[in-house]
Amino acid sequence: HVVEVPEFNLIVVHEPGIENYQRVRNAIKQVLGPRVVYAYSYQSVILYKCLDDPRECTEAVKTCVRGSGIPVIKVIPVDRVSKAEIRAVREAVREVARRIPEGSTFRITLQGHVDREESGYLVELSSDEAVREIAEEIDRPVNLTKPDWVVYVRVIKVGFTKVAAISLLKPEELKRIQ
Repeated sequence: HVVEVPEFNLIVVHEPGIENYQRVRNAIKQVLGPRVVYAYSYQSVILYKCLDDPRECTEAVKTCVRGSGIPVIKVIPVDRVSKAEIRAVREAVREVARRIPEGSTFRITLQGHVDREESGYLVELSSDEAVREIAEEIDRPVNLTKPDWVVYVRVIKVGFTKVAAISLLKPEELKRIQ
């Protein structure tokens, strides 16, 4: 029985609370209107499917939200969504990381836990182990303090299914908006 994971390519993180959730939903609707479709939400995270470039949508939301008091913490465009199983994540990261220019440095930021399938069971990997394995897919030098690029992997629970949202970002794209 496969759970359909809704398609999404934009993550919005907001201050906790139902009022904040509603304010953010309304703000996104006002800013992006028909360019975006609501996909799913849980624990201060709202997922959207942008019908055009998620990076443009991200910039539009950030511009609108800055200094407005709208309780958005982060807006993150997503390049790939995979199963939260290490092999699938590695494959997706390999694709996304091709866009890191030669000579550029990177770091991996992982939020949440990736699993490994072992003889039919899912075993949760430690963050260090997952990051080490993911990094093997990227043929660029690591720089943990001042990387040119961040490979951002965020594990998201959609119902009982865990998926990994993978983004290639500049470090400033991960900063809090407010």
